[in-house]
Formats: sequence, C-alpha cells, structure tokens
Amino acid sequence: MKFLKNIQKLSGCLAGILTNQSAFGYLGKYHFQTYSEIFNLKTIFLPEHGLFAELQDQVSGDELSYLFGEMQIVNLYGKEESSLVPPKESLKNLDVVIIDIKDVGSRYYTFLTTAYYILEELSKLKKETGKSPVFLVIDSPNPIGTKVEGSPLQETYESFVGVKSVLHRHGLTPGGLLTYYNETFHLNVDVVVVPVGVFHPNKVNSFEWVPPSPNIPTQNTCYVYPGMCLLEGTNLSEGRGTTKPFETFGAPYLLGKEKLELDKRLLSHQKGSFLLRNLRFLPTFHKYAGIICEGYQLMVLKPKQFHSLYFTLYFLKQIHELFPNQFEFLKGVYEFRSDRPAIELLAGDSYLLDYLYGKYSDSDLERYLEEKESVWNKAIKPFRY
Repeated sequence: MKFLKNIQKLSGCLAGILTNQSAFGYLGKYHFQTYSEIFNLKTIFLPEHGLFAELQDQVSGDELSYLFGEMQIVNLYGKEESSLVPPKESLKNLDVVIIDIKDVGSRYYTFLTTAYYILEELSKLKKETGKSPVFLVIDSPNPIGTKVEGSPLQETYESFVGVKSVLHRHGLTPGGLLTYYNETFHLNVDVVVVPVGVFHPNKVNSFEWVPPSPNIPTQNTCYVYPGMCLLEGTNLSEGRGTTKPFETFGAPYLLGKEKLELDKRLLSHQKGSFLLRNLRFLPTFHKYAGIICEGYQLMVLKPKQFHSLYFTLYFLKQIHELFPNQFEFLKGVYEFRSDRPAIELLAGDSYLLDYLYGKYSDSDLERYLEEKESVWNKAIKPFRY
C-alpha cells in the first residue's frame, strides 16, 4: 500500500505515540509493537484508563508502569489538571507523534481530547521554534457511523469531556475530528492522516471488538453513550459496576406509582426505535455499590432512527418532575473542574440545561437539535474521511 511505503520512509525517526489496547490487530499485534519496528519509538503517551484500560474513570494513572526498557512513559491523566497537557520536553525532540487510539463517536470520550491537547502543544512549539513533529493520525472507523446528535459545546462549558464547538455525537473518525481541530482553531500543525483500512479495518467488526476503556464493553454501548453519559452528572446509576454500563441504568428510588408513570411516558417516546427492559440490578462498585437498583436495560432497535441524546434529556426531565425529592444533579469536582456541576459540563449548552428544568417543550428541543445538527453536518463535510 502507498501509505505503508510512505510510513516506511520515516523508518528510524524519533517517535512518540498516544495509544492503548484499542490499537490492536494489524499483524496480530498491538500497534505500538509494530511501530517500534519501523520508528525509533521513544515515548508512549498514556491516556485516561492506562495502556490496557486497566483503570476506572477519573482514576489517576500516576502509579502505572510498564516494562518497556528505555522507552519513556508519559502519563496524561494524573492527579492534577496540569498532567493533561504533555510536557514540552516530551515533544520537542521528536520527529513524529503518532495518534493510534479508537474513539467511540462522542465528544465526552477523552482520548481525542488528549490528542487535541497534544496538537495544541505542537502548535505552540511550532510558533516558538518554527518547527514541530509531524502529527500522524492512524485513522479508524467511527463505531456509530456518520450520524450526528446534539448541539455545539459552548465555550464556557469547555473541559476535558468537551472541546468547544463539537456536538455530543460528532459523526467523524479520529482523523476527521483532529483535522477539524487543526484547521478550525488555526493550529497549523503538519497533520497527516493514514486512511481507515491501512492499520484498522474499514468496518467495525463486533467479533473483534477490543474495549477501548473499561465501561465500553461492546460496540452496542457506543450507540447509547452520546446520551447516557449525561447520567454521570446525576445520582442515577449509569450502570458502572454491571456488565452492561450505559445500557443498564436506574436507582434504588425508582419505585411506586411514579415509576409506573415513568414507564408509560417512556413508552411514548421515539416509538419503535428502542426497547426498554425493566429490571433490577446490583452494582458491584461505583454508585449504589451493593444496593439493589430499579431500572432498565436500553436496547437500540433502529440505530439510524434512535436519538440517544434526546432520549436521555427526555428521561432526565421526567425523572426531575416525577421524583423531585430523590433525584439530584451531582455537585463537586468532575474531570478537574469544580466551578460547574458535571451535568453542565456534559450537556455543554444552556438551552439543553433550560430544557431539563422545564423551560422548553419537547417540540422546542426537537427543532433546536435539528437546526444545530444541520449546521454541524455542513461544517464537517470537508473533514469526512
């Protein structure tokens, strides 16, 4: 292949890589093993969860270590917010920075935010010195395709779980989104995208799915995640501590006639595109560990029609109305920000937050989302690979 030959031309170049276990399969190896045979691979940048997705969410990777001889390990998810940005010293002597890590199609997912922070630092380095390493993106399929959902993240809500201007479900591959960042924010880094199919198959094969993080166990999880991740900002369990996180959700207080009314309302929403299975579950860790929860399993029947974000916003609005004394939006530090509650950082849009508090109708929300999604689809046309 032409791109493989071009990569071979970089043989021996000093390289660093942002990767984890999701970059696996080419020649039956982890991709960083393959690149170490081509490049002089000096540095591995660790994303949230670690190289093998061994850590849970919001757990520092400062204590992680691996036996890679003289290779430097740079942890980009530590105890302090400053750890999210790579040290200048870890970049300035490199010829190439490789990005080979799978995304799940949602802006909350932190791997491509980490890649964006690297891109920003390379931009600063180029302004200071006149040069910077090549930013080589090994592209991989978006597991939930090109469909988009949501509204652009407003700058005031920007955080590690949301880069400004991006929709909740962005519809791009890693190469497309990172190129969007480079061009839209005028970073002027030398970005090279290796097309899908060179190192990663053209289509996602669920039989070969490698969980990119501990709570995305299957490809199905990715379809509900653009909406269900909002539950992280509430006292509802998003299913961590179960075998079906984000597909399983609920709380101990979902009981009585209010629960029956909730069931009725949910049945009328987006009819035919999903199925809800009533259940009880016992989380083994995280929220309500060891406590039986009442809730649901969300089964997506028609992925092209189902709108995960709208479903979750609608669900939270009903919960807020039916269980006003039990339901809460969480407070406190979330992904290094303490000045705003998690739900604001995740929703990322004052209009959506107002909807949750009953200021807009369902039809208002539908029109708003359709408008924002249409604008985004036009904006990202040049970045679809």
